[in-house]
Amino acid sequence: MLILAVDDDPIILELLQHYVNSLAGHELVTAESVADALEIFKHETRRFDCFLVDIQMPDIDGIEFCRALRETNVYQRTPILMLTAMSEKSYIDSAFSAGATDYITKPFEINSLKGRLSLVEQIAADAQSKTVDRPTSGPTGDRTRQDQQNIDLHQALPIYDVDGVIENHAMENYVTQLSRKSLCGSVVLGFTVRHATDLFFNLSSYDFSCVITDVAEAIADCLLPTQRLVSYAGNGTFVCVVEGATTIDVDRLVDQMNIYIRSMELSTSDGTALEVRICAGQPNRLVWRKGGAAVEALREAHISAEQAADQRDKDMNRLWLKKQLV
Repeated sequence: MLILAVDDDPIILELLQHYVNSLAGHELVTAESVADALEIFKHETRRFDCFLVDIQMPDIDGIEFCRALRETNVYQRTPILMLTAMSEKSYIDSAFSAGATDYITKPFEINSLKGRLSLVEQIAADAQSKTVDRPTSGPTGDRTRQDQQNIDLHQALPIYDVDGVIENHAMENYVTQLSRKSLCGSVVLGFTVRHATDLFFNLSSYDFSCVITDVAEAIADCLLPTQRLVSYAGNGTFVCVVEGATTIDVDRLVDQMNIYIRSMELSTSDGTALEVRICAGQPNRLVWRKGGAAVEALREAHISAEQAADQRDKDMNRLWLKKQLV
């Protein structure tokens, strides 16, 4: 991988340079500020495969730089690892909200960094090989572009330009990071689009992606003003980490989200109106969840949401049958 490290500490850059040079297949370019990094972009004709970014730097900080990278087509999916001494939850939340893939606190162990780089190699390869049309938030009827990319129903599609929404692998890294720092005072919630399979097979890939993007916006907006991160996990299901939502009224929240979705007046590219509704699973607290157990909480939320949707359909069918018999 071609890696760009941005850090105002020359000792850290020297350490990284020495380490990366010892690894086969990797090359490191260094910058002591975001301004230096921008100058490198002007002259480097190759595309970077990964970024290592400090948070606290003069002029432009690492979180702002991360956000700027995500706003470009070239680096919208490129792995960004925050390499920082800032361990407070507010910094972790801000970094992942800005689009960070992972978060490593200083002082770091070389073996830990090696493991993280190994994990992001496949992400980097995927980012290089795929050119993705970017459905943005807003009513699907406002969009005219057709994305011919083949997608899978169970694929965790990337969602762009929606505040509070991150990629699925970043969400797993986020909850793992919280558990390492014993900051797990949050709740995991799953939401699933009802009849997602029907929507997937009846819509174009582009229109289905647009529906997923719009539902992501509705979920993220309705969870405000609490600190929240949302990711799409595939199969029409989203997982969310919400801070301090121990007394959340899930039924009321789902009603609010469905009203929001209806107000968006979703439609296909040819103007056909769409009826999209969601269901929620049971809240799952992250307290005492460590490492893999924290990631397992995301999977449990995913399953719970889909079970809730299945149960809702069964209940509706029973109600319809009862009316017919009466």
